[in-house]
Amino acid sequence: MRLSDAGSGGFYKILSIAGVDLERKLGAYGIFSGSVISKVSKGDIELNTLKIITKDGTKALSGSLARHIFYKSPSNEKRSIYEHAVGEWFPVVVPRIAAPDMNALGIKRGDLIQVVKKLPHMEYIALIDHRVRCRLSEAHAACLIGKGRQFSFAGKGVGFVVEEIISLDTYSEVMSVNGIHRGTVMVLEGIESGKSVHMDEYPDMVLCTAEGLRVFIAMSTAEKITAE
Repeated sequence: MRLSDAGSGGFYKILSIAGVDLERKLGAYGIFSGSVISKVSKGDIELNTLKIITKDGTKALSGSLARHIFYKSPSNEKRSIYEHAVGEWFPVVVPRIAAPDMNALGIKRGDLIQVVKKLPHMEYIALIDHRVRCRLSEAHAACLIGKGRQFSFAGKGVGFVVEEIISLDTYSEVMSVNGIHRGTVMVLEGIESGKSVHMDEYPDMVLCTAEGLRVFIAMSTAEKITAE
């Protein structure tokens, strides 16, 4: 299939790239025929992970979860949590679709929370079951819970046992590819600033490489790439 037809959030193996010039451009970013990449829609990746404070302490909300969370404006309108002023407490509105994941974080409808900041793109380098290293985004780290704490706040070099994974509708394939499931032992080895490049001027989607690089491309470019 053409990469332009592939679903967002999935992992794909590049089969062919049409044109020597495009092969050269993608090769400069480590993407070749045979490479395995993940494809994410531009809209999904632009939803920052949010750092928030609750009565139980600091939490992280991935964009896939935060997009469902609201607050009531003075005129009683529902507004996205992304629109609320930073540093002010407010009662959170949690719709039914997000309730299970928010409950896992100890947050329910009506609880007071405070948005601290939008987190930049970061890569969490982790050792999985003492065997394989992987790179996870800040959104993925926020979805892993062990002993009431998210992997976002795991101590460096300390064993972290995954007890629950939230936002599985969005991240199930990411977790599966990296061998992460309930009972997985993870060790955080470090956190690095995520790297991004815009290959096309008006991108529609993002290709994420195994090295943690995000390459923004247009639909016209994706149509020249076949994958499975």
